[in-house]
Amino acid sequence: MGVLAFSVSLLVALTPFFVLGAAVAADVYGSDAVYGWSNAAWGVGTVSGAIVGSRWRPLRPMRAAVMGAVPWPLCIAVFALGPPEPLLYVSMAAGGVGIGLFAVWWETALAQRIPPHLLSRVSAWDWMGSLALMPVGYLLAGPVAEAVGTTEVMVGGGLLGAVATVLALLPRSTRELTRWEGIPKPDGVLTAAVVTGAP
Repeated sequence: MGVLAFSVSLLVALTPFFVLGAAVAADVYGSDAVYGWSNAAWGVGTVSGAIVGSRWRPLRPMRAAVMGAVPWPLCIAVFALGPPEPLLYVSMAAGGVGIGLFAVWWETALAQRIPPHLLSRVSAWDWMGSLALMPVGYLLAGPVAEAVGTTEVMVGGGLLGAVATVLALLPRSTRELTRWEGIPKPDGVLTAAVVTGAP
């Protein structure tokens, strides 16, 4: 469900941002440089989120990861609405933080729970499924924006993307997955591990 949710959110939110973002920035802010600065703020947020995620170990990492990821489609809707630039950049950075947290906790959960000989295959399916609809989004963003308006496409896509992301929490196994607890030997080396409360 998580892969499908992100596939949909990338389709409706991220691809319109990539295709239409510079034009929207020029129309709304009078400069397409705002699009570049927004991406930079997003990048700073993503790196910051990844650093925090590497140290913070929530009890239910996938619940926290999905909730942290909800702001990223919303920040695209905010971008299209044209708030003052400082607020825009804070919004984009917050979206980036959520993506950074999600990426660390998602990849960590996979690495801890998927047998090593299957991890590359599972990761490949994960990435392929998540990105599968993006080419469709690139093709449709322009024609749909021409029909209904660029702002409408990006605001609507951001809101739909946030809803799709929340739907990743529907499976109980995602909501209730708890953090991995290692079992240390007397010398402090982790030799085995258990998953507390794992479904």
